[in-house]
Amino acid sequence: MNDLKEIDWEATVALNDWGNDAVDLFFNIVTHKWYSIPFYVILLFFFYRKLGWKNTLISLVAIAILIAASDQMANVFKQGIERLRPFKEPALEGVISKVGRSGGTFGFYSAHASSAIGLATFVILMFWKSNRWLCGITIAWAVLVAYSRVYLGLHYLGDILMGALMGILLGFLCYRLFAFAKAKYGSKSNFNHND
Repeated sequence: MNDLKEIDWEATVALNDWGNDAVDLFFNIVTHKWYSIPFYVILLFFFYRKLGWKNTLISLVAIAILIAASDQMANVFKQGIERLRPFKEPALEGVISKVGRSGGTFGFYSAHASSAIGLATFVILMFWKSNRWLCGITIAWAVLVAYSRVYLGLHYLGDILMGALMGILLGFLCYRLFAFAKAKYGSKSNFNHND
């Protein structure tokens, strides 16, 4: 277990704060949820085009559940495991640069990574056959959001990987919830699982 912890620390140090002020600003923008609003609006447009309003509203409820579950589960883990964030770890003082603002003392696992990867999973399941470039952009955005947390000194790489796994799981489950709710309550037109 100590070997795994050491590998995680070394990887985090290698990936943390290698850039200049412009790179620092870029990752601070990427990590901030409010700056992603234009991207969310673009996704909403594509959801509406594919699904129509009624099914889009159902998908938004499923995504809201995904984000809420992602945040709450991450908080449960953080309080249960109590793993200090890299910039709070005394053994890494002077080694880790804290470039971003912290959300708290404990960091396992990353809610940012979980939510971003969860949304990307949902989008992939929705659009893979009909709009792969949108899937590619969403994957790139999710990876940047997840990586920004390591770059900014707020999470270990292990926090990100665990967050990504939880995001994939939640994205899949919430997509299945959407498909169930859409079949039961949604409009039958505008949606084809094989699109």
